[in-house]
Amino acid sequence: MKKILLLSALLSCYGISVSGQDQPFTIMHGPWLCDMSETGVTIMWLTNRNALSWVEIAPDDGSHFYGKERPKYYDTRMGRKQASTNLHKVRVENLSPGKKYRYAVFSREVLQWQNDSEIIFGTTIANESYSRNSLSFQTFSAEDDTVSFVMFNDIHGQAQFMKDISRDIDFSSIDLVVFNGDMSSAIYSEEQIFSDFMDAAVELFAKRIPIAMVRGNHETRGPYADFLLNYFPVSGGKPYRIFNNGDVAFVLLECGEDKPDSDIEYSSLADFDAWRNEQEEWLKEAVKSRAFRHASNKVVFLHMPPGAGNWHGNLHLDETLLPVLNESGIDVVLSGHTHRYSFNPPLAGKTAFPVIVNSNNACIRGDIINGKIRIRIHGPEGTEIVEHLVD
Repeated sequence: MKKILLLSALLSCYGISVSGQDQPFTIMHGPWLCDMSETGVTIMWLTNRNALSWVEIAPDDGSHFYGKERPKYYDTRMGRKQASTNLHKVRVENLSPGKKYRYAVFSREVLQWQNDSEIIFGTTIANESYSRNSLSFQTFSAEDDTVSFVMFNDIHGQAQFMKDISRDIDFSSIDLVVFNGDMSSAIYSEEQIFSDFMDAAVELFAKRIPIAMVRGNHETRGPYADFLLNYFPVSGGKPYRIFNNGDVAFVLLECGEDKPDSDIEYSSLADFDAWRNEQEEWLKEAVKSRAFRHASNKVVFLHMPPGAGNWHGNLHLDETLLPVLNESGIDVVLSGHTHRYSFNPPLAGKTAFPVIVNSNNACIRGDIINGKIRIRIHGPEGTEIVEHLVD
């Protein structure tokens, strides 16, 4: 130990850094958008040290972003602005539906915190391009007559491949991106979330287009798995949910693990039968909502395909969620998991809707126009593999 301390002292004398505190304060990852609605959005980013953070918002009305003081939204929880975290989650509310906004993110480093009256702050930083006002988003709107989305699944940490298969997609025409499970094979650290898929997502689209996260069976594995959803918070607190954009109701459901909870692979940590039971009871009530019932189109994202498997997880989904979906006027279910493409038409006595299963070497683009759902599957280097039209 004495040798280590002596070495550190010597390195410091020669100006060689031995601590992360000697690195410049910076934004390490992001920003990215999630939990979009007609009147709000959550903006996320990660700094290398703790900070007091906020977002400034301006309408996209032709005015200069710095023509006047813009409203500031802070990472605030239960009345207190957060300053002891480096993962920043700013919820922006009271926006107008279908309106485009510009934004910039700011973080003010906390150098020392003796007590609340003696906090010493350091440098304030912002997203690299904040002076050019290059970040923007558009809120959802019930008036939209066209809704477009992209779905990724079974990426398993192949970030570059994720870029390759979406090369032909014009993300400026996309309203929403769904991660439909197994974006990682297991989650061991925060940094892995970014190296596996999130840095690529930010580069491709996530600064301007919101992400909806649907966990697959692999995102429930690893020592850091319990923290994954901290990076994709939702206002309701649960990852399973229904939200609307245009005249479309999107249903996000979680499959849990594919084997019985008692399987040795889970080391007694699995309790997914109860998780699926919980979703069943919630879904029974959620599909009664006016927003869901009056939607012209109803699209479900569920990592493991219902009605198409004989492992325990699939069979339990068929017992719990599938009967509710069958009675709810679902137009299509989009899944992954099998690593093979398949189109499963409605099957009398089993499924009342088609199930499209995307492979692990493609992504899906969906366009919903005038009640018609067009699903296109894009493979390596942006090649379009197959197309489905769902009435």
